[in-house]
Amino acid sequence: MAGNYFALNIALVFWFLTLICWTLSATLPAQIFGALSLLHFTIHAFSNQVNRMFKKKKSEEIEQPIISRPAPVEVREKEPTATEKQATTVIASDVCFEGNIVAGGHVYIHGTLKGNVDAKENLIKVMRGGVIEGNISCRELIIDGSVNGQCTCDIVDICENGHVTGTLTYRTLAVKKGGTFSGQAEVMPLKIEKTNVVGLTPEVAENAVEAKSQAKKSQHAAG
Repeated sequence: MAGNYFALNIALVFWFLTLICWTLSATLPAQIFGALSLLHFTIHAFSNQVNRMFKKKKSEEIEQPIISRPAPVEVREKEPTATEKQATTVIASDVCFEGNIVAGGHVYIHGTLKGNVDAKENLIKVMRGGVIEGNISCRELIIDGSVNGQCTCDIVDICENGHVTGTLTYRTLAVKKGGTFSGQAEVMPLKIEKTNVVGLTPEVAENAVEAKSQAKKSQHAAG
């Protein structure tokens, strides 16, 4: 702070000397002291301006908020659930697909499929307006469109608008009013239930069932 007023004090001293010289009619010393006084007044004003600019800049730096960037968060991909893993295959109504399909999930046919479809233990549903020209293998088959081929399924359900031409191999068949089937039908043998008896093989169990059935028939005949 004292340094800021040093030039001002010197300017005042020279200005005082200038007044004394003008009083004593010493023109040349008065001009010299007056010039020196004006010079120091100018230095003082310039110094004050520089100090104000410096203080303003410093205050802006202090007031500027410090923005801290958050630490990067590691994003781990979510593992697909069992339901998501079992993808669903859909043939849209405006699509005509040519080729075979082996699906691990359900299959819905809205458009036209020219090829075989294998959905293992899942559902295949031919929607109204849907067409399949090929063989079908699945657990359950619902037909509300048209199918032309060989169908091997545990459950076959032909709906009101369903039309099937070809061969059906099934365990359970249901045809609703309006649905049609043209071709050959073959019933698959029923699955043999597992037995809890140790050492009893499926073949032995099947023979036992047949023997029991024959025994009942003999009893009815004897009665």
